[in-house]
Amino acid sequence: MEEKLREIANSIPEVKSLSIVDEEGFILYKFDKPGLDVDPEEISVHIVNPVKTLLESIEDISGEEDSLEEMVLFTEKHVLLVYKLVNDTYLVAFAERDHLYGKIRFKLRAKLNEIKLSL
Repeated sequence: MEEKLREIANSIPEVKSLSIVDEEGFILYKFDKPGLDVDPEEISVHIVNPVKTLLESIEDISGEEDSLEEMVLFTEKHVLLVYKLVNDTYLVAFAERDHLYGKIRFKLRAKLNEIKLSL
């Protein structure tokens, strides 16, 4: 799985880190490009619980179950993308912010089935 994450990250220059995180925030698999000035592992671990809480609230309000397709968070310099995979696992992508962030989203979404089938 680490090789699959490496392949995906290397095919999208803006992506600096990919992690597969379980529902408790434990990293199952990850790939980080060298030279990061932040700790993407720390970000991945701490993002899952708030995402789960938001998801539960949205599900309560809307009546939809397993409705998370994608969550995108922006900082001044980075984009954080979260996708629900299978069995309460999440793909967390940490990327440089680009005005064409839709390109990053499109490329990641195209690889989600591959990742899900590999789990």
